[in-house]
Amino acid sequence: MLKLINRRHGEPRAGASRGIATALATSLGVLAFAAWLGVTGQASGEAPKAEDTTTLTGVASVIDADTLEIRGARIRLTGVDAPESGQKCLSADNKFVRCGSISANALDAWINRNPVACDVEGKDRYGRLLGECRVRGQSVQEWLVTNGYAIAYRSYSTAYVPAELAARSKKAGVWAGEFVEPWLWRQGLRLPGEKPTKAMISGKFASN
Repeated sequence: MLKLINRRHGEPRAGASRGIATALATSLGVLAFAAWLGVTGQASGEAPKAEDTTTLTGVASVIDADTLEIRGARIRLTGVDAPESGQKCLSADNKFVRCGSISANALDAWINRNPVACDVEGKDRYGRLLGECRVRGQSVQEWLVTNGYAIAYRSYSTAYVPAELAARSKKAGVWAGEFVEPWLWRQGLRLPGEKPTKAMISGKFASN
């Protein structure tokens, strides 16, 4: 007690100093931990970012027949290419149909809100994740190509060529009529009877 009375005015006790220092260190530690949680997204219960995980699983939205969205992440299905959303094909009875929309709607109906699991393999030049995806244990890519809703993207993989050959023999999906390969359609090629694009008018595509 005498020691406390005899200390200079305003100077804290040695014991009090240690207590304040300990409390301060504890507070800083709590703040640092909270900040770390905020960065990793775990404090609020947020899911890990797609790029931080090998397999991304969840309910998928179909953007088009070869692109899904799971928990805000766009996933481009590897090894296949599907008609674009605005693309038209000729049906078996020689009528123009929106084959891109048909393919996307068919995929959406087949998934039927079941969880989709995608093994992420990296990103493409547009920032989309690249992945092999499954629904109910079945390959999404295999199903699309086998049913003629997408074709094998040989420039990147030959994994689905057998499925494509089977679809062609059955005249499934786009193989029932005529269509432009999606990668050529994106470059500007159109079927006879459609309005020519600038690329066609400029002579980018030679006449058959």
